[in-house]
Amino acid sequence: MGGGSTQGQDVQLAFEQKLAAVRRAVARGVPGAEAELAAVLRDRDGIQKALAEVEQKLAANENPETWANVTPRSRALAEQADVRAQLKKQQADLQKFGLKVAKMNPKQRQDLQNFFRLAKEDPAAFKRFVDGIKAREQAAQAPGAAPTPTGPSAPVGSSAPGAPAGIQAAIDFGLSQVGAPYTGGASPFRFGAPGDGRTYQMAGQKAYVSPKGVVGYDCSGLMVTMLKKAGIDISHLASSRAMKSSLPQVPKDQLQPGDLLVKNGHVSMYIGDGQMIEAVPSGLRVAPASKYINDPAYSGHRAG
Repeated sequence: MGGGSTQGQDVQLAFEQKLAAVRRAVARGVPGAEAELAAVLRDRDGIQKALAEVEQKLAANENPETWANVTPRSRALAEQADVRAQLKKQQADLQKFGLKVAKMNPKQRQDLQNFFRLAKEDPAAFKRFVDGIKAREQAAQAPGAAPTPTGPSAPVGSSAPGAPAGIQAAIDFGLSQVGAPYTGGASPFRFGAPGDGRTYQMAGQKAYVSPKGVVGYDCSGLMVTMLKKAGIDISHLASSRAMKSSLPQVPKDQLQPGDLLVKNGHVSMYIGDGQMIEAVPSGLRVAPASKYINDPAYSGHRAG
């Protein structure tokens, strides 16, 4: 694999090392090891297949017969060079991606499968997810912006500099879920469990699908799930109405990262820098908090 490419060889080596470790776990009878072995083999084969396809395209591009009917010769050479550059970049990107995939833990591997399943089953939600990542990457690359963390589980741009570690963990988790579908308040999967593909409808609310195998949230389900990452359990307050009536109120001009902006019927989390994160019918997103700060229907509340 990799056609002599050093990085291609690195991908193969990384998978061999991962497989060796997982096979040792299988031999020791570690729970879940057999399922992980099957998942790693699946991912290795997928990466190998994708790289082989790119290598075949590169070989075809270098075949003079591919460009025999393109004239003049200068145009053929220019187009060949352009295709070569695109394929080389695709190959390099695949190799980098393969190295990350080889080193993933079981949860990261499952998240990756959910990501691809979302692309297949809900292209619109997948596009929102990808667009959200691109927007945060562009913001992170702006002059003076902090460097974006790297790695398969790294958050893509945090908006809460100086937040306590627990709250930061909650916010980083929320940012990692941007683009996840909205499942609706009647869904039993609204706290981030992979859906069953069924449609759920709450009285007075539109019907929403919980895409099969895809993680989704409603507004309060997202808050409960995020705050658990900070060690704060408000699962007994599983609706925005309950949060508004039970959590201590905070003046909106004193909001801190992790505070909630709540009205009866909706809730979001303030994440700092004038931004909030919320689950809305178009999907999980980051948006300016001013909309709710300036709306008297919303009040600020602190969960921890």
